[in-house]
Amino acid sequence: MDLAAALNELPEVHAKALRLHRAGTDAAGIAEALGIDVEAVPPLLRVAEAKLASLLAAPDPPGNAVT
Repeated sequence: MDLAAALNELPEVHAKALRLHRAGTDAAGIAEALGIDVEAVPPLLRVAEAKLASLLAAPDPPGNAVT
């Protein structure tokens, strides 16, 4: 699975947090965009990164292989 597809599989809050973080948005900006406390951003990003890594490491389901 590629990065874009994996991001689309994540819950929206995780995907949005990761996209903002990868775009260089600081914790305060991410918090504002998501409507959460700034203190919640680091653990949210850790969970989102773990979920993303799991999706990227999983084998593609049969029939979805790119040739």
